[in-house]
Order: sequence, then structure tokens, then C-alpha cells
Amino acid sequence: MEKIEEVYKRLEIDQPTFSEVDDDWTKYGLSSTHFKALVSVTLSTMTHTPRVVKAATALYEVADTPEAIVKLDDDLLRELIRPVAHYNRKTQHLKKMCREIIGNFNGEVPRNKSDLLSLTGVGEKCANIMLNFEFNQNSIAVDSHVFRVLNRLGVIHTSSHEKASEIINKITPNQYKRHAHEWLIGFGMRVCHAKKPNCSECVLYDLCVFTEKTSEER
Repeated sequence: MEKIEEVYKRLEIDQPTFSEVDDDWTKYGLSSTHFKALVSVTLSTMTHTPRVVKAATALYEVADTPEAIVKLDDDLLRELIRPVAHYNRKTQHLKKMCREIIGNFNGEVPRNKSDLLSLTGVGEKCANIMLNFEFNQNSIAVDSHVFRVLNRLGVIHTSSHEKASEIINKITPNQYKRHAHEWLIGFGMRVCHAKKPNCSECVLYDLCVFTEKTSEER
């Protein structure tokens, strides 16, 4: 507990929150409604932000409600979201998710985790992002950047993103949960890169157990 608290104390000083930077999601309206936020998050799986922006903005110019997306021809929907990874599968998942929102939740995005997870294409990460950023519930989403940072710090010891999410949400003090995802993902993207971590600028270097780091990196 002491280690994770020290991690957050340093990252709070070192890393900006999304509202403090030029956030493309806000700039391009990817989360201007709860529904758009949900669709954008599901499209973002295994896809970099520029491609998500390209696909989402093209889609929302044509359809930005579950009812409108359901009415889209599958080939057109597939073409609109082609920039994202696994666009064929996401086309089918998106159509099914929209039908579920209409049929099970009166066309509104559900606001609790179990209901969010019941939607096709929505996993642990997507649900936690929605809870935190859309519904103001303290919840930490674990994506590839967050997962990498937590493992390198030795905070978690698992190959499962779901287990990592369970652990970090359990051990994180409540006062840090609102911005923990933002700090960790920012740190992972700007400093703790997958292939060449910038250890010379790492504010967490002395806490890290990453086996590939060497004394020469400082």
C-alpha cells in the first residue's frame, strides 16, 4: 500500500490529467454524449487514437445514436470504421450492442458495471473507462500502457489484464482513483515506453523492478 501511494504522489506532480492537455477525444467530440463515448471506447480496442478519431468522426457524421447505427447498412458501417483494428468484428459487435441498448436499456447507456459488461463488445477496460469518465465513479481502467507500468513497478504480478484491474482497484487509495488511469497511461506513453523506456526521465526509477533496466540508464 505504501508503494502504490508513493507512485501516485509522484505521478500526480509529474503527469497532467486529460483536461490539462490537448485531448483529441474532447477536441473531436468523441465523448460529447455517453453513447458516443461508449462507441469510441469500444472502437479504440487495440487501436491508436488517430485511427479511432478518423473512424469515429466519420461514423458520427452519419449516425450518432443507437437507433441510427442499427439502421445503417452493414457494408457502410464497416467502411466508416475501417481505420480501426478488427473492423469486421467490431461492425457486428456495434450493431448488436446498439440493439441491446435499445431493447434492454430504453436507448440509454447503462450506468453500472454489470449492465455495461452485459453489452456486446464491452469488456472490463471499457466499462471502467465509462464509469470513471462518464459517470463520475472512481474506477481505474487497465489498458496496455497501464498494465506495462504496473508490472514494471512490481505492483502487480499477473499476465491477466482483468486480474490486474481487480488488484489495482482494490489497493489504490480512494483519493487517487479518479485520476490514476490518466497518470498511469500518460506515464506509459511519454516515459515508460514498451521497447525503449526513458529511464533517465523516470520519476519512479527507484521504485521500478523492471529486469532490463541497468545502472547505465541513469
